Amino acid sequence: MVIFALLVWLNEGTLDLIGNPIAGWKTAFVFLIGGAATGGITGKALDFYCERKEQRLFEIERKREEQEKLRRDRIENEVFEKRRQDRERQERVDQQRKEQAEKEALERIRIKREIALEEERRWYEEHPEEAYGEWCDDDE
Repeated sequence: MVIFALLVWLNEGTLDLIGNPIAGWKTAFVFLIGGAATGGITGKALDFYCERKEQRLFEIERKREEQEKLRRDRIENEVFEKRRQDRERQERVDQQRKEQAEKEALERIRIKREIALEEERRWYEEHPEEAYGEWCDDDE
């Protein structure tokens, strides 16, 4: 608009605003140049503005993609860690069960040995002559 006003003001004396269209070629030329200049400047301004906005949108999109990637990586790491912890927990439980089973087996063996020793001791007490043979003292 400033360019139009400037061109009209500079050429005010020679412009024909009324009358024959061919005789007013200067007026048409001034408005044509003014329109072209205004359109060009407006276009460049819009290009600059849109380019800045486009760059900003690209930057926002890059940040969003980076955040999304970080979020996915964090979730994958959490899932991996949870599975690892579950696996370790299960291994500990299995190890504890195995140790408990071994303890129970050893306890059963110990009890069986004690019972066998007790039975052997009783047998020796009941059958001293068979057990000790000639070493058996009849004096007792």
